[in-house]
Amino acid sequence: MAISYLRVSVTDRCNFRCRYCMPEGKKEFIPHPEILRYEEIAEVVRVFSQFGVTSVRLTGGEPLVRKGLESLVYQLKEIDGIKEVSLTTNGFFLEEKAEALKEAGLNRVNVSLDTLNPEKFSYITRGGEEAFYRVLRGIEKARNVGLVPVKVNTVLIKGFNDSEIEDFVRFSANFGVEVRFIELMPVGGQFFSRENFIPISTVRELLEEKFGELQPVKTVKMGPAKSFRVGDTGAVVGFIPSVSQHFCSECNRVRLTSDGKLRLCLMSDREIDLKSVLRSPEGYSEEMLKKVIAGALLLKKNVNGIEALESLGCSRKMFTIGG
Repeated sequence: MAISYLRVSVTDRCNFRCRYCMPEGKKEFIPHPEILRYEEIAEVVRVFSQFGVTSVRLTGGEPLVRKGLESLVYQLKEIDGIKEVSLTTNGFFLEEKAEALKEAGLNRVNVSLDTLNPEKFSYITRGGEEAFYRVLRGIEKARNVGLVPVKVNTVLIKGFNDSEIEDFVRFSANFGVEVRFIELMPVGGQFFSRENFIPISTVRELLEEKFGELQPVKTVKMGPAKSFRVGDTGAVVGFIPSVSQHFCSECNRVRLTSDGKLRLCLMSDREIDLKSVLRSPEGYSEEMLKKVIAGALLLKKNVNGIEALESLGCSRKMFTIGG
């Protein structure tokens, strides 16, 4: 599978402390000097574009806690070959940032939202109930300025939000967004367990029992998400079976961590250090970066996360990878 999609973490910091992403205890964030500068990120993306990458997604931590993200969006959209720049965010800062991001060239956003209950939202994010309403306003603002389609990422957690699946269908219809149900992944400490896990198949069966057979939505994009219309509700939902169905053979993406490591698979700890090339004592060499990336992409063919899934996790926490 050709690599056309690069996910770029711009920071490991976040204003939330979601329980499955950032476990409790001392947080050892990456020192700021070790985080890639915007110019360095843009250079990596420019070189990746020469290898066929056309789509870039900015992630975190929470990417909007980093100042001046609009300038990075603008730089990336100026690179030949980059057709789309998108953003995954918790939505807290989206109401105030959406318009500037759109003007800078951002194409669309995904917003993480695991519950429609303010009290449960406060519990899972440790962010307070008022933050829930800020996220809703942010989703509305993103739609209004044209950062569409807006997609809402919902991690399935048994006993926490499995009673809200039909609520999310109504939310999709009322807000004009696609809700994407994502299986809980073994990244981020001890929160993952067999008891917390809900397979996508269970959600699909529930929806088809209630609304009838789901109708596939055609899409030109390659990726793990499969989208469906839900009866005559007007809702569109997506399914990402991150654990129950291995889609390694269809994977078209790699990840760049905020400290400059190229991660070939979310669930595999094999990483290639690009920052050492960008900041080489002998001086930066585009040819060397090309060689390192070319070698990494060859390795990608033999890397998958199945062994990590079977052992319930990788060493990095989700907030340090970027999802």
